Amino acid sequence: MSRQFTWWRRFWGVRKIPKQYLYKGASELLQRIEFGEFEVNNLGREIHLEDAIHAAEIKRIKKDSPWLKDDTLEEAIRDSRKQMNKRKTKIMEAHLKAEALLLRDIMTKLTEEFSIDPEIVKNEMEIFDGTTREFYFHIKSIALGKKFDPNKQQRLILEQPRHILKPKERKYVDLWMGLIKKHKWEPFLNWNNYQ
Repeated sequence: MSRQFTWWRRFWGVRKIPKQYLYKGASELLQRIEFGEFEVNNLGREIHLEDAIHAAEIKRIKKDSPWLKDDTLEEAIRDSRKQMNKRKTKIMEAHLKAEALLLRDIMTKLTEEFSIDPEIVKNEMEIFDGTTREFYFHIKSIALGKKFDPNKQQRLILEQPRHILKPKERKYVDLWMGLIKKHKWEPFLNWNNYQ
């Protein structure tokens, strides 16, 4: 997608696995789930980076221009604040849209794969607490009437790495790692996600 439409993204988006890399004879939906196409959209967490960048920009302006006071200082940081607010608005719009589409798609695909009533899937989504892969096996257990333990099922595809800053944005990696440690975002504490 053109940079014109994704100027607000600092991280690479979720990729879809090409069909030629999928195993034949195995569930395409399960492989796509394992690859991470249906995992929660983390734009909502990435928005915290915008606040950190804005705070760092304010510190830089105060350090580089100590003579600025009150109104002139506010005027100097106004452009940074406008850019931050515009980017945060775009990020949240994209986040909410992506989440709604993701939930609808996973419900539709599970319904199709297991020929199960969509209401059952929807109700189970409301009460289930686990990963998307575990949810797949939970619905499979309901549909087929026998228990499938996700921990005993072989994983077919490795999950794609997440939260990789685009080359132009790599200057913010220290801010991002600081946020991860500060908020203790468990799934992101693994450095391998950032290689």
